[in-house]
Amino acid sequence: MELKIISPQEGGFIKEIKWNNEELKAEIAEKMRDYKNLVFTEETIKDAKADRAKLNKLKSAFEEERKRIKKLCMFPYDEFEKQVKEVVALIDEPIRLIDQQIKEVEEQKKVEKKGKILEVYEGMIGTLKGVVPFEKLFRPEYLNMSKSMKSITEELTETIQRINNDLDTIEGFGSKYELQIKDAYLRTLDLSSAMREKARLEEVEMRLKEKKEAEERREEERKAAKQESLQAEQSPITEEESQPEDSAKNNGTVQQEEKQEEKFYQMDFRVWGTREQIMGLRQYLIDNKIKFGKVE
Repeated sequence: MELKIISPQEGGFIKEIKWNNEELKAEIAEKMRDYKNLVFTEETIKDAKADRAKLNKLKSAFEEERKRIKKLCMFPYDEFEKQVKEVVALIDEPIRLIDQQIKEVEEQKKVEKKGKILEVYEGMIGTLKGVVPFEKLFRPEYLNMSKSMKSITEELTETIQRINNDLDTIEGFGSKYELQIKDAYLRTLDLSSAMREKARLEEVEMRLKEKKEAEERREEERKAAKQESLQAEQSPITEEESQPEDSAKNNGTVQQEEKQEEKFYQMDFRVWGTREQIMGLRQYLIDNKIKFGKVE
């Protein structure tokens, strides 16, 4: 079965298409030099368009001849190519049939190998089976012919041992978020991911606690301010008025005693004024930390 070219033989192929290219090239180059120095104006633009049309026509003539010669040269090859493809098609059919059978055999081997890998998994997974399914540990490259069952078994053993150790580490944290941390770990089988989830949960808890404490403080301050406001409205200052001379005397006595030692003294007096003035006096007493109250 040998493909033999009967006609043309190697010496019979067209090796060169001879034509008067050099003669035409020289003649056209000479004429084209005339166009390089031409300057067209608005008055001669009509001549420019006519010259352009002539040049395009000349160019088209060469292109059309080139295409005609190419078609003549390619005709025997196109026929030859068509005939070769018909013969190749006869060969392709059994190739496809053989390929299909090879793929079926190889696929069956992969199925059998995956079953053996599953048996190895079942024999060593233990209590992790419910949380680490087979497909989580299986790798498509395990089915390659170059991957031996020995190396696969070693990888599975190492991986399962690592998972057990990581879960023990998580339990050792004693965290209230142990279930959430384990869930994060089992999604990726990456201990660093679990550690980031632990840190995130603890940070969220801390922020919520701080927010709650701040809200409680604000609520206590609001209630205290409201209580003081109610007391001021319901119990205005009603201390007894003293005589000017008594006030001066008492005031002098108080100042003298305050200089001697820091003690608290009581003085009852009555004042008159508008509500704004009374409230202003009350605020003054509060600002200066002077204790006051209703006279019984």
